[in-house]
Amino acid sequence: MKSVKLNPGWRLGTIFLVGISLSIGWGIRGNTGHCGAEFAGCLAAITVAALSGREDWRNRIPYFAFFGALGWGFGATQSYMQVLSYTDSGHALSQWYGFMAIFYIGFLYVGLGGAGTAFAAVASRERILNIFKPILFVFGAWLFLDLIEEPLAHLLQSAAFDANALRHNNPLYWFDSHYMETLFALFGVAAYDLYERKGVHDRLLLPVFAAIGALSGWIIQLLISAAGMIDKLASLLTYQLGDPSYLNPATGLPAYKASDLLNNWPQWFSDYPQHLGWFLGLLLGILIYFLNYGKFRNGASLITYMCSGWYIAFLALPVLGSLFFVHYGGIRMTPPRSDNWAGVTGLFIGTSIWMWRNNLPPVAVASLISGTIGGLGFAGVQWIRQILVSFGNPRILEYKGVLPGSEEFKSIASSWARWQGQNWHSFLEQGYGFVNGVAIAVALAFLASRVKLHTDDKDSAGQNKGRWTRAFAALFVILVLTYYNVLKNVEVWSNQLDQNVWKRIITHAGGATETMPALWDFPYIGRLPGIDFLNMTPTGWFNFTWLLLVIGCIVIVVRHYRSPLAIIPKSSLAKGQLIFLILLWIMVIGNFEMALTGWNPIRMITEWVIFVNALIATVLVLLLPREEETVINIEEENYKPIYRRLWIKAVAALLISSVLFFTTIRMIYHYPAYEKLNFKQYQTRFGPEANWRRKPHLKNEKEH
Repeated sequence: MKSVKLNPGWRLGTIFLVGISLSIGWGIRGNTGHCGAEFAGCLAAITVAALSGREDWRNRIPYFAFFGALGWGFGATQSYMQVLSYTDSGHALSQWYGFMAIFYIGFLYVGLGGAGTAFAAVASRERILNIFKPILFVFGAWLFLDLIEEPLAHLLQSAAFDANALRHNNPLYWFDSHYMETLFALFGVAAYDLYERKGVHDRLLLPVFAAIGALSGWIIQLLISAAGMIDKLASLLTYQLGDPSYLNPATGLPAYKASDLLNNWPQWFSDYPQHLGWFLGLLLGILIYFLNYGKFRNGASLITYMCSGWYIAFLALPVLGSLFFVHYGGIRMTPPRSDNWAGVTGLFIGTSIWMWRNNLPPVAVASLISGTIGGLGFAGVQWIRQILVSFGNPRILEYKGVLPGSEEFKSIASSWARWQGQNWHSFLEQGYGFVNGVAIAVALAFLASRVKLHTDDKDSAGQNKGRWTRAFAALFVILVLTYYNVLKNVEVWSNQLDQNVWKRIITHAGGATETMPALWDFPYIGRLPGIDFLNMTPTGWFNFTWLLLVIGCIVIVVRHYRSPLAIIPKSSLAKGQLIFLILLWIMVIGNFEMALTGWNPIRMITEWVIFVNALIATVLVLLLPREEETVINIEEENYKPIYRRLWIKAVAALLISSVLFFTTIRMIYHYPAYEKLNFKQYQTRFGPEANWRRKPHLKNEKEH
C-alpha cells in the first residue's frame, strides 16, 4: 500500500473528471428534464467514489450512484428559466432578485445532491441496507400514483387539460408543485411502518383514527357553514394568483376577469368545497395516529422528515405566508411558474435536521459546502454568459443610441451575428453542470480525510445479507434511470419522423378524425391471415423491449451471485468503472438519437460537446484511479463550529455575489428607463408589468 500526502480527492484530475461528468449529465438534462439531473448526479457520485482513494467508498459505488441520483432528483424539481429572464430583464430590482434567486435555486440543487452522495459515504453499512425497504415502499406508492393520477384528474374534471403548457387546468394543480408525489411518498412510508410492525394490534386503530378524523371534519364544516362563517374563513385563507386591477396597456381595459384567476389552494378545493371537511379531517386523523404509534424504523424516519419538511415549508411560504404579500405576488419565486422551490427548501431543512439528530453531521456539512459552491456557480455562470453575449449585442447598441437600420448598427450586428446565434443556453447548462461537479468533488474531498473508514463493508460469509441492495442500486441507475430518460425519444421520433409510419388517423362515427400512435405488428406471427391483435404502439414496443432487457440483466445478476461470471470484475474499482461507462454511453447515444431527427448546426455546442466530453471522461475514468492508495484519515470530532462558519460564508457569498453580478451587468448593458424595457421577451418579478400581473394562469385557459 502506498501512502500519499495529498488526499486523492483534491487532485486537479479528480476535480476535473467529477466536474466534466456532471457537465455531461447536466447538458443532457436540458433535453430530457428532471430525470436527466438524476443521471448527472449519478455520474458524479460514481467518479468521486472511484477517485477518492478509499477502498471502502469504491466498494460502495452502487450506493453512491443510487443515493447520488436520488439527491439530485429531489432538487431538480425546481424551475429556473423565469429567474434567468429576470437577470436579463433590465429592471433593477428584478435583476438583483434574479441573481439572488438563481443562487438559492443552485444552492438547493447541489445541496440535496451533495447530501445524497455524502450519505452513501458516511452512513454505516447497516443503515444503508435498512433504508432500501422503506424506499421500495415509496417507489411502489409512486407507481400507484402514476396509474391513478390521470384517471382521478379526469374524474374530478371532465374538461380537457394538458399535461404540459396548460397543466394548470388540471383539477389537481397546486402551484405547479409535486405535492402529490410528496403525499404519496408519505403514504408509502406509512405503509412500510405498518408492514414493519407485524403482529402489533395498534395497527387496527388506524381506520378508527381515520374515521373519527373524517367524521369530525365533516361535522366541523357543517357547524361553520351553519354559523355563516364559510365565506369569511375562505377569504381569510385565500388569495388570487394575479392582479385583478391590471389593465391591458393596449386597450386600457382589465386584462382578465377576477373570477378567472386561480387561488392558493388546489383547484379541486373550489370545485368540491362540500368535501373539504371530511377529507382534511381524514388526513388529520391519519396524521395523529402515526404521531402516536408510528415507529418509522430503518431510515423511514428520514423520508418522513423530508416529506414533512416539504409540506411545512410549502404551506408556510407560498400558500399561507403569501397572504401578507398579495400586492407583491406573494412569497413566490417565479409566479406564475412552479413553487417547488418552497417544498425543496423544506426537504433540505428536514434532511439536515435528520442528519444531525442521527449522528450524521458530515452529511449536513457536505450538503452545505456543495450547496454554497453550486449556488455561486449557477449565478456566476449566468453572469459570465451575459458578459459573453454582450459583444455585438443589438440590445446594447440600441441602448447606446445606435439605432437599428443605421450603417453602424448593421455593420456591428452583422459581424457578431454568428457569435450571438450560438446556443448560449447550452453553454449555461454545461458550464453550470461543471461547477456542480466541482462542488461535489470538493465536498467529498473534505470528508474523505475526516470520516472514519468503514471496515465492515466487504462481503464475507456473514455479510451476504443485503447483497440484493447492491444489485438493485446498480440495476436501478443502469436500467430504470436510463429508461425514463430514453423513453422520451419515442415521442420525439413520432413527431419528427415519417408520420405515415408513426401515426394513424382514426375516423369516428360522426366524421371527426383523431390522430393516434401507429400500431406495429409482431414480426411474422402478427402478419398471419386473420391475426389483427398482435400489435403495439411504438411506446408499447419500446416498453416491451426494455422489459426484456431488464429480465435479461436480472438473470445475469442472479447467476453471478450464485457463481461469479468472468465478465464481471472482482475489483470494486473496476465494477465502478464498468457501471460508469455503461451508464454514460447509454445516455450519450440516447441523447444524440433524440437530437438527430431535428439536427441543426446550433446543436454542435450541445451534442458534439457532450460527445467529446464523454470521450474525455471515458479516458480519464480509466486512467486516473489508482488501485492501491490510502488516505490519511483523522476523524473530525466536532462539526458544529465548521457548520456555523459555513453558513456565514454561504450568506456572505449570496450577498456579495448578487451585488457584484447585478452592478457589473447594469454597467455593461446601459438599460433604458422601465417603460422602454422589452416586457414581451424578458420577464420581471416586480413593478407594474411584473409577469404575475401581466400573464397569470387562468381557469380553463386555452392554448394560444
